[in-house]
Amino acid sequence: MNKHKNFYLMIVVFIILWGNFLMCPSFNLKAKEEPRWCPLCGMDLKMYHQTSNRLTFSDGTKVQTCSIFCAAQFYEKRPTEIDQWEVVDYETKGWIDARKAKWLIESDIPGVMTAVSKLAFSSLEIAKKYQKKHGGTIGTFDDALNRTLSDMGSDRKMIMARVAERAKMGKDLAGKQGCYKCHGEEGKGGTASGWNTPAFSKKMDGRVKIKEAITKGCPGMHGYEGKIDGKGLHAITLYIWSLRPTK
Repeated sequence: MNKHKNFYLMIVVFIILWGNFLMCPSFNLKAKEEPRWCPLCGMDLKMYHQTSNRLTFSDGTKVQTCSIFCAAQFYEKRPTEIDQWEVVDYETKGWIDARKAKWLIESDIPGVMTAVSKLAFSSLEIAKKYQKKHGGTIGTFDDALNRTLSDMGSDRKMIMARVAERAKMGKDLAGKQGCYKCHGEEGKGGTASGWNTPAFSKKMDGRVKIKEAITKGCPGMHGYEGKIDGKGLHAITLYIWSLRPTK
């Protein structure tokens, strides 16, 4: 009889513990989701996962970028505060220590935010496999970072030219989506605030905030999630960003 009681008691305890396990906040999947967009350029991090970098600073904050190019800009501002620098292994798609990775530099694989690609691998063997097929040189993290920093000026010029082209597309797409009905001709003011006003610029002080407003909606405007593809969303965002007042 005691054996049966103990058995049923164990079942009850198991059910209670399992219920607590399922409700535990640490298993909230949404909280563990990676950021959606690069905080600097606003590019889709899922689309550019293979070249993503992730920095952990000494104060515990983290930032994920689309590329070593964007990560290097954080490095320029906070060079002594980066406790951990991670990068995605181009082969496995998993996160690895960027400082220990083998970097394939200047292969014929297109770069992200740069004219010279810099791809990370967890082993020299895999890096050599890609080098054999795509060319380039294999180096250390310092080699990749120093090349990124030295090319920063020319890469920025290239990016500005591309951004200008896509902003023109965004201007046309915004019209097709009916944005100017509220925001006025070319988005410069109507029943809703103009995208070129200081107030709008202060509120939408980053490309990610603009994308979130477009996709999720805001007071007086419905969200466009699923109604605009990723390229269109990025183009419209770049156009809106191009109208911000310059100091």
